[in-house]
Amino acid sequence: MNTNNLMTDIMESGFPKIEKFTLLKWGIFLLETYSSAQIFGTIYDKLRFRIGDKTYCWAYGSVSKCNYGVQMSFIGLLISLYTLTMSVFMAYIEVPEIMIFREIDLCSLKLGLWLIVGPRLDKWFVSKFSKKYGKSAGNPKDRILRIKRMDAMIGPDVRKVRKMYKYTLLFLGLSILVMFIERWNMQKLPEQETGEKNF
Repeated sequence: MNTNNLMTDIMESGFPKIEKFTLLKWGIFLLETYSSAQIFGTIYDKLRFRIGDKTYCWAYGSVSKCNYGVQMSFIGLLISLYTLTMSVFMAYIEVPEIMIFREIDLCSLKLGLWLIVGPRLDKWFVSKFSKKYGKSAGNPKDRILRIKRMDAMIGPDVRKVRKMYKYTLLFLGLSILVMFIERWNMQKLPEQETGEKNF
């Protein structure tokens, strides 16, 4: 389907009235996409960096662990984008069946993904710093200075990843809740219509 056909289908549909739950759901999907993008971008651009020919990842202990974070967060971001665009397109055009997945299934997949990725990155961060800056790591004053220096370099970005991870889980939880309420509301409407007819 080219762009002209897509715009024609949308215009011919007359921009159908969108339910409030659908608009709320799209807004939450958009926020979740933004928070996922922030996680991916921060790990890719800030926590993994190159000096000369070498790549470093001071936050998690090794480049492979940073690459894991980049790859998993990118997958989460792609699923978020697909969930949002599929939901919007289905309101205006006929989407091929092969491209349709249930929103609740996609959200459950994303929730499982982030529940694995987030704690694992946190575990690697705590393990790395406990080993390098623990009580046995040299003179206490020198250790404090090194911790402050490292915190100034990567601390804000590590905290940003953690914050965006929590926001992503919050938005996923809200989207799942809205979907259940939407489904319950749709099941309730036929019952009300039947009751009004009988009356």
